[in-house]
Amino acid sequence: MDSTGNSFTGSYTYTLDAKGRINIPAKMRKALDPASDATFVATRGNDACITLYPATVWKQVEVKLLALDKGKPAIRHYIRNIVRHAEALQYDGQGRVPLPAGLIEYASITKSAEIVGMIDRIEIWNPESLKALETRLTDDSEALENIANEIDI
Repeated sequence: MDSTGNSFTGSYTYTLDAKGRINIPAKMRKALDPASDATFVATRGNDACITLYPATVWKQVEVKLLALDKGKPAIRHYIRNIVRHAEALQYDGQGRVPLPAGLIEYASITKSAEIVGMIDRIEIWNPESLKALETRLTDDSEALENIANEIDI
């Protein structure tokens, strides 16, 4: 959630254009903290997707990454894989952001993409990959129920 109290919610299907740009839904652009100056930082998601962090949230991510123990090889590897693929992107007058080719390939996005609000960030998915992940995770209904009970929703 940004400093204005807005959050990214919902799911939208959009098409990647020939230049690798995708439209950020108007509802999500309106939720972007003005301090982010229409800028997202795109990087590899923890799952096989692209994650867009508002610029202000990315600064918080950097602080958390800096606090990790870089003496541990797994932590260095994790930081490296997040940061080396990170790129600041501004959306244009039509609300489109140009996605880096390497991230498009990582997420296996060809033409259609699912844009998913994740409260403080946005994920961009290959729709088939997202559906497969949801099917696999839904099969573990006990784990999902435990999470829901833990946060009481």
